[in-house]
Amino acid sequence: MTSKSCVLRNSSFFCVLLAICLLPAWPKDKQAPDYPLSGKVLSTSAKGAHSYQVETDTRIYLLLCDKVKGLHFSMPECKAGDKPIETGDTIHFRVDDDSAYLAAAKGAEDGLRILTMELKVIPPMPPATGNSTGTERGMVIGAGMHIMGQKKVPWSTDPSSVKARNLGGGFVGGPAMPTGPVMAIPSTGGAPVLVIPTAPMNGGFVTGVPVTGGPPIVGMATGGAAAGGMHGGGAPPWVHLLRVRAGDTIYQLECSAKPCAIDKTPIGLGDTLVVRAEKKWAYVSSNNGGGKEQKLRILSESEDDAPAADPAPAAPPAPAPAPAP
Repeated sequence: MTSKSCVLRNSSFFCVLLAICLLPAWPKDKQAPDYPLSGKVLSTSAKGAHSYQVETDTRIYLLLCDKVKGLHFSMPECKAGDKPIETGDTIHFRVDDDSAYLAAAKGAEDGLRILTMELKVIPPMPPATGNSTGTERGMVIGAGMHIMGQKKVPWSTDPSSVKARNLGGGFVGGPAMPTGPVMAIPSTGGAPVLVIPTAPMNGGFVTGVPVTGGPPIVGMATGGAAAGGMHGGGAPPWVHLLRVRAGDTIYQLECSAKPCAIDKTPIGLGDTLVVRAEKKWAYVSSNNGGGKEQKLRILSESEDDAPAADPAPAAPPAPAPAPAP
């Protein structure tokens, strides 16, 4: 090999190496997601669970902190950046399915379950379009979630309405030592775990050792010796809710573990529906009154206290015709 060809080959190798070094670095970690929503924290509560009322431009949310990393000896507290969320804070978050996420310290995310959300301003109902007898035009003015089996839970975006008994299957009373294993949702989040209690329960919280082994955990009890059964071998599921104004009535309707939908089309805030109520059930369909109906359980119904719209002013009388010349 000649010295000239060697120089050329070495130069080519050097150029390739230089090009590789100048390429943009490939991120080793997942890039932090964007947080397009901005809201002001109107109020907070830590009685049994950390919850927050957040107001954006168009909605009001009630958020429950339930997805925080690390070991917690009580219900987790979410942070915005490196400080706990407080009343008056402005937070930036994103919504993914049934949860809201915001950036915490060291590139982590804290997650909050959306318990309720409602429109800040309810738009006027569109005019009726000749629906069949027994039906009412309706509008979705709120949506949210609760644990299946709850009854007479008032609709609210006030954090003080979030109590341990609303999250853990009806626990009341002072500390008591369970007589057997208890199914509990870890305070750090995740699937329910069957634990052997090591301390008295208080407010629905249990400290115990998982039956499969490992360090003690703290969680919200949902079944077992302390809750009168295992709910079919696991915790009762979270199910979706709708708050619908139809005629002079506001309905609170229960869907299922899947988001509320009509014929596989998701139902969202502000959507118009046709509602037909029969005893404890509501049959909802698309706003034209035709097509498939979705059967939903009526959890509660109340009179609509929204002020009625002012009637349109009467048209001025037509001027009298001018006399003939």
